[in-house]
Order: sequence, then structure tokens, then C-alpha cells
Amino acid sequence: MKEDGDCFFIPSSYSRIVARVLGLQERDLPRLLRGTGLPSDILLAGDESRLTGRQQLQVLANAKAMDHSAHFGLRLGQQLQPSAHGPLGYLALSSPDLRTALQSLRDFLPLRIPFVQLELQEREDRLICSLEILLEASQEERKMLLESFVLVIQALVASFLGRKLTDARARFEFPRPHYHALYPDYIDASIDFDCPSSQLLIPASLLEELNPSGDADSYAAAREMCASLLAQTPANALSMTDRVKRFLLAQPINSVSEEQVARSLFVSKRTLARRLQREGSGYRRIRDDILAEMAARHLRDERFSVESIAALLGYHDSANFRRAFRRWHGCSPSDFRHGAGLR
Repeated sequence: MKEDGDCFFIPSSYSRIVARVLGLQERDLPRLLRGTGLPSDILLAGDESRLTGRQQLQVLANAKAMDHSAHFGLRLGQQLQPSAHGPLGYLALSSPDLRTALQSLRDFLPLRIPFVQLELQEREDRLICSLEILLEASQEERKMLLESFVLVIQALVASFLGRKLTDARARFEFPRPHYHALYPDYIDASIDFDCPSSQLLIPASLLEELNPSGDADSYAAAREMCASLLAQTPANALSMTDRVKRFLLAQPINSVSEEQVARSLFVSKRTLARRLQREGSGYRRIRDDILAEMAARHLRDERFSVESIAALLGYHDSANFRRAFRRWHGCSPSDFRHGAGLR
């Protein structure tokens, strides 16, 4: 049963991704929100406003009009990596096996994208991931959403397995579009059109695959700590410093550059630096403050070695982490752990 668009509430972060796919600048943001009644500030990193389903569809319609490409749904879906879904993405990627990861996506998806329903059915040789759009939408809007969400599942599975999902099959309920030749550029699976429903079929043999990270508990603990720090930063803060901090905490730590942060705020790197300077801050200072706090918190938990903490914080060389830690705290990680850090 389809629901009225005002029944669903979707985080503004997805509209920010739409804006980034379009390559918009600050001055272009009002055009993307035309007809929604929303201020352009909701598209800046750090905002946690929620759009109604009707507003989200209007954003997609505006984006389609601004983009002029028929395959915008595929372009958008390609950007919906697990990290785009906040804690849900991290929960799935820290699952012990692929079956549990997909069940996590199914169970918690309503918290992030309530107008999409994912059903999982296990058969002898495959898992059927069925997608249903619960929002009253036009045929074109449904097509865009279904394209995007098949790519959401593909990205999750590929991230979990560490390889492309070439041994799956994607089925779409709509007729073959005129740009069908572009589908293999985005979807790794075999593709069928004009099917009774939209599904992604995954070989059952993959469901038992264990988490290849080898340290799912540490990954989950790192995400939990990010969420804890994020909760301490006001969601309605309007300063550029707070927006940058919230954006960094919502990503895998140390995984984004200053240029990427600037793009998330739809400004140039130079403009970002100038605005942070006016607030007595700077990108490197914000980033180092976050890393220093997370390093200290991890060291107070003796389950984690210095080497594993270095890896969790994105340092491939633990010697570099030790040097950075000494710069932050004035002592080595070992001295911190066995000294003032545990008092």
C-alpha cells in the first residue's frame, strides 16, 4: 500500500549527496530546494533536519531538471556507499557475516529511509532481496529510486566482501530504458527488465562469508565512539567549525580530505579555510582534536593494542601514530595508557 508523502521523514544528508552529485555550489542550492519550502542551510554538512517524502521527491525532481541526464538515478545510487547511511552502514559492515549484514540493513533501513522496504527470502541457491517503494511516486521517480537502492545493496555487499558483486542478478520492474547500455557502468550484476518486481539475487554461498576485516568488534567500537562524540556536538549548531566536526565524525575516521569536506559544504577549500579562520579555528586543528580525543579514549580501553588503535584511526604505520600522539598529548601512547590516561 502506497503512503502519502507527508508520512515519511528522511535525513537531509541524502539531499546533500544529491547536491554533490550535481556538483552544485553554494549559490545553486536554493534551486535544488525549489518548491520544498526548505532553507538552503539544510544542505550544509552537519545539519540533521528531516524532509518529508513529498519534499524528498521534489528535490529529486529538481535534481533531474538541473542534471539533464536520463540516468541520474544510477549516478545518485553510485554515491550511496555504506558510510552515507550513518550508523546503519557501520553496523552492517561490522556484522560477523554477510547474512547478518543484510539483515541489519533490512531491520534498520526504516530508521534512515522509511519509504523503502527491503525483504529477504532465502532459497536453496540464492538470497532474494526484494525492494518496494512505499511512497506514492510517479513511474519516473520510482525508476530513479529503484536504480539507486539496488546500488545501495550492491555497495554494501561489495564493501563487506571486498570485491565486486559480479555473481548476482538485478531485476527491475520497469521496461528497459533507452540508456540501458550505461547500466553495466554502474551495476556489476547481470540485469533483467520488465520483471514482476525489483530484486537483487545474491548467491546463497556468499551468505556465510565472514567479515574480511578480521576485527569487526574493533570497527564497531570505533563507530560507537564516533557516535558518542557526534552526540556531544549540537545538531543545530550553525558555526562552520561545528559543521566540519560533525561531518568528520560521520565518516570513517581519517578517511576524508579537506577538499572533500569543503565540497560537502559547497564551497572551495580556500573559502572553507577563510570561514574557519574567522571563527578562530582551522581544518587541521579540528581533525587533530578529534583524533586526539579518540586515541585517548581507545587507550583507556586495554582491549586494544597501540597498533590496532593506529589502524582504527587510519594510520598505516604505527610509528606515525606514535609521533602524532606525542604531539597531541605530550607523551607516548604507552606512557599515557599506564600513567595519567587511566587515572
